[in-house]
Amino acid sequence: MKVLIAGQYGVFLGQLIDIFHKEGWEVYLLTGEGRPSRRRRNVFEQYYFRYDSESVRDIMDSASPDLLLFAGAFDSAFRQENARRGSMLFLSGLTNLLMLAQLLKVPRFVYLSTHEVFGESCLTPIREDMPPSPVSSRGVLLEQGESLVRRYGESSGLDTVILRLDHLYWMPKDRDDVCETHARLCLSAFQDNVIPASAKQIFSAVYAADAAFSVFQVAAAPTHRDAIYHITSQEEESEIDAARVIREAAGEKVLIKDNTVGLTQKTVLSGKLLEREFGIRARYSYRTQAPLILRHMQRHPKRFAPRGRGRAGFFGRLWERCRTTFWKLVPFAENFLVFIAVFMINNRTADSDFVRYLDVFLLYVVLFAVFYGKRQGIVAALLSVAGFLFRQNYYRQGIEILMDYNTYIWIAQLFIVGMGVGHLRDSLNMVAEDKDEEISFLTNQLDDVHAVNSSNLRVKNILEDHILNYDDSLGTLTYLVDQLGRFQKEDVLVRAADAVAEVVGTKDVAIYKVSNADYARLLVSTTDRARSLGKSLKYSAAEPIAAALSRREVFVNRSLREDLPIMGCGLYAEEELQYILFIWNLPFERVSLHEMDLLKVVGSLIQSAVTREAQYQNALQAERCLPGVSILNEETLEEQLAAGRQAKEKEYFIYSLLRVVEPVPRRAPDGGWVQEDLLAAEHTLTRSIRDTDFIGMGRDGHLRVLVTNAGPEDAAIVMERLRKQGITCELETTD
Repeated sequence: MKVLIAGQYGVFLGQLIDIFHKEGWEVYLLTGEGRPSRRRRNVFEQYYFRYDSESVRDIMDSASPDLLLFAGAFDSAFRQENARRGSMLFLSGLTNLLMLAQLLKVPRFVYLSTHEVFGESCLTPIREDMPPSPVSSRGVLLEQGESLVRRYGESSGLDTVILRLDHLYWMPKDRDDVCETHARLCLSAFQDNVIPASAKQIFSAVYAADAAFSVFQVAAAPTHRDAIYHITSQEEESEIDAARVIREAAGEKVLIKDNTVGLTQKTVLSGKLLEREFGIRARYSYRTQAPLILRHMQRHPKRFAPRGRGRAGFFGRLWERCRTTFWKLVPFAENFLVFIAVFMINNRTADSDFVRYLDVFLLYVVLFAVFYGKRQGIVAALLSVAGFLFRQNYYRQGIEILMDYNTYIWIAQLFIVGMGVGHLRDSLNMVAEDKDEEISFLTNQLDDVHAVNSSNLRVKNILEDHILNYDDSLGTLTYLVDQLGRFQKEDVLVRAADAVAEVVGTKDVAIYKVSNADYARLLVSTTDRARSLGKSLKYSAAEPIAAALSRREVFVNRSLREDLPIMGCGLYAEEELQYILFIWNLPFERVSLHEMDLLKVVGSLIQSAVTREAQYQNALQAERCLPGVSILNEETLEEQLAAGRQAKEKEYFIYSLLRVVEPVPRRAPDGGWVQEDLLAAEHTLTRSIRDTDFIGMGRDGHLRVLVTNAGPEDAAIVMERLRKQGITCELETTD
């Protein structure tokens, strides 16, 4: 098997190359550079061409790879600072590789992306089917690459796989390799004994060894069901959590500086899809790897200590100071050595007619002023004056030299030229440094403007959606909820869940019915996530929910607890809590006052529809039930079962139907039922079932008990409970 990896060499690419080589694959590396570089270990053949070069076709034709892996986010050529400038090269190279992969019939194309395509905070783990929301220019570029790969695969039939790696971290080799959160925190603890961290920076991460293994397993798999997979440890952490682990490994001398300010930024990828299909789980945790990174830095202090701050004790610091002083004295020593050479040249040429008008000392001062600036120019001038006076002592006395005004003119000329040229050189250097600093500042400002513009654009789109989107207008809400009144009470709640999901913009909605002051029972749930609180909920034990309901306010999960919904509100009738509406998996930017007010309005309209329908059904009690009891008649029971089957098809809830075998109510002479039998059955059955269950009469003369939100196991418990009351039941199929 052969794999062609397109990407400049880096730490992670090195691990990928090693694992492919270990598994017996021939590894070909396309560096994307136009110049040769050092050949990498375990690489069968290495090519030095840009990705959009015409020569890439010949390379792929020669290598005939079984797999083409585009490093993408982990190509060292596309770092954060070069993302915007290299976007055209990135996309053109990716397009060229995709076209060649289809043309030459490469079996599979793998694109490596990261969590950066989800720049906005999300309260729940991000699934593969959730749309990306990049914020940074690099995230936008990676998302464009994902879209290009996905659409190209769909349109051309090329087998494409997108792998998103979640906050990749690794063992850094030196200080320049520290570019991710865990290594940065360890470096801060190593250098300053202080770890700045924020509790509102929440994320999950994956160690490089786990990531490389997962990439190989997916890329080398014979088949795959999905086009996008998340590679993550599924271990949620914050900067504060990581800092505490590092401090525990470093000792009490390291302090944590709490920088918890601003809004919560939570980006946690869900890896359930990868685990479910390939059975891959993370082997390494940040709790074990972060201390190893810190110990690695402590064992190699020279690699991670900044210049001038060695950690080898007194002698180490003395050596650093001596070395710094030495390099500062080097220009002075060089100046003195050159002066000696200039002095000797001047002595040899002083009596020559050919170089009579050449001032060697002046040339020497000018050269040092040009190369080293005004300071070294002045030193050179002083040395030149000393050399000149020493030379004049050969044939003149000291008083004659001092009385010669030409000497002073020459000295003034020497200092003026040296200081002028040196000042000009220093000024030009200062202008160049100011220019570089201004360019850096403007570049940062441009990045900030880009980020602010992206944020403003999102706010603008949200506000436009609130104003122009008629899906959440009161007219549409009234229309949607008015439709509920045309159906039976249980149908109203099913359609209420559909209405909430449509208006609020989420698939995860649950409606609970309050049984007493402590418990609520699940009536309708649209997804598995929505029913994660269980079929029976003791809402009084969930203090945030109970507190919000007691104040008749909308509950908002501000603490980001995974076991609680994002939002919830109560439905009241005459100051009494009757139903609780829960919403899960709402995007972070949608958790606002607007959505809270919207949910409150939706809840009020649903409550009105439910109350209106309940009053209508009470008015038709005599027509819906058998005479003198609350047992549904045959027609009403069939309507109830039909509504239950429709909800079951949507997987909104499950139910079980029990057929009462014994006792069987007796027929009265007038064709009805014996009243005593019905009253006795009603009295016994109602004591053993919940208020959300129903009792009805079947057309075969046997009573039926419809147990809501109950599977066969739950139904067996109810049947045993009824058996103890002297009633024999059997489970009847509901298909």
